[in-house]
Amino acid sequence: MTPTMQQVTMLDIGNNIDKKLTFIDFNIDSELFPKQPQSNSLFSKVLASNPFPIRLLELKNDEIKIGDETKHVFATFSIDQITFLEIGIYRSAVRTAPLALLSSRYTLYVHLVANEKPFFMLNDDIQALGKLVSSLNLKKIHLVDEMNLMKHLAQLDELDNQLFEELAKDTKFFMPLQIVGSNARV
Repeated sequence: MTPTMQQVTMLDIGNNIDKKLTFIDFNIDSELFPKQPQSNSLFSKVLASNPFPIRLLELKNDEIKIGDETKHVFATFSIDQITFLEIGIYRSAVRTAPLALLSSRYTLYVHLVANEKPFFMLNDDIQALGKLVSSLNLKKIHLVDEMNLMKHLAQLDELDNQLFEELAKDTKFFMPLQIVGSNARV
């Protein structure tokens, strides 16, 4: 299987998040996604580090703020201003240690449109999806869910290759995604 190649925004995300995928942490009602592993091992900390600044989407009191790599908030809107939401999960192969076998990495894809501006976001914690959609008024939003994730939210904490392939079959998410230059924060 030939992986799908995608460009990912690493810098100047305020001017690129509407054109390219962007890794972004979600802070939803004071719960951070992805949750960072607790480890005292220097080796684990090195593996878990991301050499690029991480951006932040904060959802609190029905308002969303998106900050860039310098923590400057460049977008603010209410959840009522969201008109479009597309969700999915990408799979890629990663090594979690130098000599380890490749393992699957599942990355949440969120494309939302607010005030006619698109935001293309990736998050390393697929559990963020349940918290995010429970905070939105989906009756007012055009939802695109090719993988039927909304029907399988309870199963996502046990996502494996078999379930992923069942959900992703015949969608754009089925092909492996290769994101050059980005490490999983494991």
